[in-house]
Amino acid sequence: MSLKFSPAVEAMEAGQSGNFSALRIDLKSLGPFITPVMGFDLYRMSGPTFAPHPHAGFSAVSYVFEDSRGGLRNRDSLGNDLIVEPGDLLWTQAGRGVIHDEFPANNGATVHGLQLFVNLKSKLKGLPPQMFYASAGAIPVAKNEVGNRIRVLSGQLGDLRSPISPAEPFDFFDARLQKTWKYAIRGGWNAMVFVLSGSVALDGRTISERQALGVQSDGNGDELLIEPTPGAHILLLSGRDPKEPVAAYGPFIMNTEAEIAHAYERYRAGEMGSIGPARKEALKKRIL
Repeated sequence: MSLKFSPAVEAMEAGQSGNFSALRIDLKSLGPFITPVMGFDLYRMSGPTFAPHPHAGFSAVSYVFEDSRGGLRNRDSLGNDLIVEPGDLLWTQAGRGVIHDEFPANNGATVHGLQLFVNLKSKLKGLPPQMFYASAGAIPVAKNEVGNRIRVLSGQLGDLRSPISPAEPFDFFDARLQKTWKYAIRGGWNAMVFVLSGSVALDGRTISERQALGVQSDGNGDELLIEPTPGAHILLLSGRDPKEPVAAYGPFIMNTEAEIAHAYERYRAGEMGSIGPARKEALKKRIL
C-alpha cells in the first residue's frame, strides 16, 4: 500500500450574520493531499446573503443536504433559474466565466448545504460555462447488507454512476456507515474525508465530527479502509491532482497571476454575462 495521509484538520467558524453561518476547512493545512479541492464550506442560510458574483477557472458545487428545511434558489448568467431542493446537487462548471446568485428559495426556511470548489486543469479553464443538475431522486444510492448507505453525487461507485458528467472525473459521495467500507483510490488521485457526525478510523487514524483528513495515492488500486462508529455520516471527495501551479484570488482560480488579471478584465467587460432582478418564482426546475 502506498497511501499517504495529511494531519487531521477541524472545520472552524468562518463568519456569521443574521442570515448565514459557515464552517470552513483550512485547506492549506491539508497540504497537497486534497487537490483538486480548493474550497469547502458547510453553511446554513436563512435569507439573501451574497450579491450576484462571478466565477472562472473551476467548478462551484452546491449540495443541499437531505435534512435541509428549505431549498436553494440558483440563478446564473446563462439564463438558468431553478430550485436546488434537499438532496439535490448543482455543479456549476464555470470554465471561462459565469455569474451566479444563490439564496434560500423561501426566506426563513434555512438551507443546510455545502459549497465545494473543484479546480479545473489548465486546458479546461477556457471551456464555455456549463451547469449540471441532479435531483435527489436521480442520484444513485448504494446500499449493502451491513447497512451502509452511500449517495453517488458525482463520479462512480461500483456499477453506480452519477447522472452528471463534468469535464473531469471526480468522486463525491455522501455516506452513512454502519460497518467497514473500503474505497479504492485510483493512482495519482487524492481523497478527502470529512466527518459530519460520529467518527471514523482511516487505516488506524481516527477523525471525529467536523474533522477532515487528506489521503494521497501514489500507486494503483490502493484501498482506503474506513471503519466507522455505527451511524457515522461522512463526505468523501476524490479527484486527480493536475500537478499544475495555482493562482487563486477572489472568485477566480487560474494558473498564473496574469490569467487572474485577464479574468477580471473579461468580467468587467461584461464577457461573463449578467443577471437581472429576481422574478418572484424560479423560471424552471431543470436546467435545459
